[in-house]
Amino acid sequence: MIERRQAKTEGIIIDEFIIKVSSDDMYLYVEIDPKNPILINSLREKWEAIKSELEKEKFYGILSDPEFVDNQLILAKGNPPKSPIPEKIEFFEKFIPLLKNEKSLELSNKEISEEVSEDLRDLCQRIICVKKEEPIGRWYPPIPGTPGLNIWGDPIEPPPLTEKSTFVLGNNLYIDENDNLIKAKENGVIIIEKDKIEVYPEYTLKGDVDFSTGNIYFIGKSLIIQGDIKFGFKVVCKGKLELQGSTENKVYIEVEGNFICHGIIRGEETTVKVKGETEIKSVEFAILEIEGDLIINNYLIFSKTIVYGNIKSVAGKGIIYGGNIKCSGNIEAKILGNEGHTPTKIFAGYNPTLMEPYKKALQEEAILKETLERLNQGIKFGEKLKKYEKLTPEKEKILFKLKEEAEKCYNTLEKIKNTIFDLKKIISEYKSRTIKVLEKVYPGVILGITDITYTIEEEKRGPITFCIEADKFKFI
Repeated sequence: MIERRQAKTEGIIIDEFIIKVSSDDMYLYVEIDPKNPILINSLREKWEAIKSELEKEKFYGILSDPEFVDNQLILAKGNPPKSPIPEKIEFFEKFIPLLKNEKSLELSNKEISEEVSEDLRDLCQRIICVKKEEPIGRWYPPIPGTPGLNIWGDPIEPPPLTEKSTFVLGNNLYIDENDNLIKAKENGVIIIEKDKIEVYPEYTLKGDVDFSTGNIYFIGKSLIIQGDIKFGFKVVCKGKLELQGSTENKVYIEVEGNFICHGIIRGEETTVKVKGETEIKSVEFAILEIEGDLIINNYLIFSKTIVYGNIKSVAGKGIIYGGNIKCSGNIEAKILGNEGHTPTKIFAGYNPTLMEPYKKALQEEAILKETLERLNQGIKFGEKLKKYEKLTPEKEKILFKLKEEAEKCYNTLEKIKNTIFDLKKIISEYKSRTIKVLEKVYPGVILGITDITYTIEEEKRGPITFCIEADKFKFI
């Protein structure tokens, strides 16, 4: 039996060869000058006998054929241990931007053309939301290391797993054991803070919506924006939205939930759509579509507004003037119009889903009546020719066609009349709506309740309430 210490210091002598042991006990080798073919050939000729001797000594990892490495001819190799692999998370493509430097996109987007920036507002998104049960990535569990063996057959323990987990999951995330996907328990914003990943159903943006955030598409319970929404940016929110700042031009806001806002100012080409209750301090020049009540805490000017609930503007200045305001419910304001007699249209009891089809039906009815009148004149003339036997075969064909078209026109007209009748019946229910003015209403204001209008020709002092009685405007 070979003594290890001696083997490492003096080598192992087999035949004419001195076989050495590497310092780490992982190799048996013979030092041979690769330019000395005689010794190399001799070893190869005697390899089977040498191999047999090594096997008797129970060396591990003996090669079937020696390998040259530099000036060494390797006869046996140990099997090194495999290091453990720590757990890791592989994020899906949608969430990879969260790992990028926060300032990189903002700095690169400072000087760009407006045409290009339209796309970049979406491309540079920093606030990314996840839906409930949506996977954000895959979790790979840690793999323990495997032991190795040296040439003596001794086991070599793998190094311990010292690397800590890359990320810690928050309370609103979990790992699905079926597929190792990391999934959200709630709708909300995904945030990576240091080594923690969490979903926040309620999120506060401490700043503006600009190129540092990109457009925002929020899904969750509530979103608070403490700054402004800058020129051209978009916020689409499924949940409550509170905008503590204001908007610049060409902004788009869409909310499925209640909306509170300091101001839609500099609102040229700005559109706000809300499915919920809305409270705004001031509105200028914007397009509003509110499926709920609208409360204005200062003024609503030069807007195109459709509200499917009530409008109330009794706080602050409480002014509404300029533009076109249509409201399905009641309207209450301090002041309507202004001293400059700016043209202002304000309608209560105006449900666009009813009034627009109703107006369209009235237009179609007028066109059909006019068409039918012309057809009847042609038919009357044809019948007169026929009476005096002056109707040629060609004109008789024309008369037949006129009668056919008149029949179609009449049938269509009857359907339109029925539609108008049904719509008028529903619209009549909205005639109970009122427009209440607490202080004054100026000339230049056109008031409407459903399809009945009234033009203010001289200033009227409040409190005054406008209503409909016997299909006529009345104020009390």
